Amino acid sequence: MSAASLTEREVATWVRVCALDALFPDRGAAALVDGRQVALFRLAGEPDVVRAIGHRDPYSGANVMARGLVGTVGDVPVVVSPMHKQRFRFDDGAAVENPAVSVGVWATRVVDGVVEVAATPLLEPRPSSLEPLSSLELVETTPVGVSTGSTVGSSAAPPAP
Repeated sequence: MSAASLTEREVATWVRVCALDALFPDRGAAALVDGRQVALFRLAGEPDVVRAIGHRDPYSGANVMARGLVGTVGDVPVVVSPMHKQRFRFDDGAAVENPAVSVGVWATRVVDGVVEVAATPLLEPRPSSLEPLSSLELVETTPVGVSTGSTVGSSAAPPAP
């Protein structure tokens, strides 16, 4: 189900975020909505509509989607992640290259010139099967040619000053 097919009455709680005029066409802005980072976009072709998707890039794990480039694939509006350049559709959050991966999608409305975002997402994100870099376990490595537990070179005491 796409976010566009869901109505306002299905949303229980709205959060006031910012004035509509504070959002520039085809530029993103990040907001904290009910403890979750959301990327807001006011598209040039839709001056009175605000789109809201998850700010977290599911491939990198970084909160960067508001810094993405806005464009279209055919006639479908998308945002391009600034990290690895995956394209995500605004209507359902799905990655164009792999629809099994998506960002969350939130309902929005404009009331008296103020942008409001639903407190809970209409569509939850679907993560990448790849672990984001931020959650990889750090592994201690030893450079080639260096042994561990001893000093390189002579085992004699260092020279006196």
